[in-house]
Amino acid sequence: MRLLIKTALLIIICCGLFGGEIVGYHAVRRDMGEVLLSENADLSLVPSSCMKVVTVGAALRLLDPKERFETHLEYDGWIDEHKTLHGNLYIRGGGDPCLGSERLSGSHPWKEQIGLFADAVEKIGIRSIQGDIIGDATLWEKAGAAPSWCWEDLGNYYGAGASALSFHENAYTASFKPGKQLGDQTELLCTEPPIFNLLIHNEVTSGPEGSGDRAWIFGTEYSPVQFMRGTIPLGVDAFSIKGAIPDPSNVCADLLSKELEERGIRIEGETIQEGKRVSFHVTYSPTIGEIAHVVNQSSMNLYAEHLVKKIGEKVSGEGSTRAGTEAIKTFWKGQNIDLCGWNIVDGSGLSRKNLMTARQSVALLLNMEKSDQF
Repeated sequence: MRLLIKTALLIIICCGLFGGEIVGYHAVRRDMGEVLLSENADLSLVPSSCMKVVTVGAALRLLDPKERFETHLEYDGWIDEHKTLHGNLYIRGGGDPCLGSERLSGSHPWKEQIGLFADAVEKIGIRSIQGDIIGDATLWEKAGAAPSWCWEDLGNYYGAGASALSFHENAYTASFKPGKQLGDQTELLCTEPPIFNLLIHNEVTSGPEGSGDRAWIFGTEYSPVQFMRGTIPLGVDAFSIKGAIPDPSNVCADLLSKELEERGIRIEGETIQEGKRVSFHVTYSPTIGEIAHVVNQSSMNLYAEHLVKKIGEKVSGEGSTRAGTEAIKTFWKGQNIDLCGWNIVDGSGLSRKNLMTARQSVALLLNMEKSDQF
């Protein structure tokens, strides 16, 4: 067994898959605790997506795996005899990462979800809204992304930050039509879902046939200005890339506003001071256990970051990345994991400032194996 593992590791290393980086590994027989192989086992290295094991391992024991996130439709003010709401309509986010996504059973695609919201508004008899539609993401911190995430990641779908009112996994698809010749400017056809205030600087050009997606999106959260650069292949009618929605709570509110107006419900958009709210509709997410499964199976950055902020909210009352990572660190320390050389700054592993050792990784897995949650 020892020789087999060592041979496999040597093949991987000698093939140059690591490109000269420092490699650390630690292999242990889980039934006996015997160390089979170990090299640089106590060297702090960047774990990348292996950080999700740290997050999920803590989340399934600090949170209730059967719990579901809730998204509430609410209004303030009053509804008069003419069915006019003298107040605002709110979509109050509760941290659901699946809202408007069809990845998991029980969630609905974005168009269907917006339709369900609109159905609920019609059901209570509202035909006109004096105020506005407001996406409320105040349950958690305003910052979606961790502070140390790379600029080149933030505009792309995998770099979408976690919001208390996330929508469509905080990602959109941008579709392009290539030119006729190599180097020709492309035409941006549309985004899905539509983002009405997005200011896109399209610098994407036409690349060789079959070259695939070589385009990047540069932008930051809450900024409508996005720069798209790189190439898409010639020889196709349309080609799509995925970006991070800069302000998901506003996008969700805008899409509901458009749907209501298409149904003949007038929205005046007047500035009205917020008052006591009435909840009239609740959308439930899949369970935290189901969400955690997707984090591990599909390496979903956004879902991992939602779990971190939910942990922070549960443990300290603060739905932030900082509070969540501190709670996770405290949890693993309480499990007698040696945290020397450990650094955790997010839940997904996207930050290059995360650090852990191979020995710590094995200790986590052995600890998790003893839990009923795994």
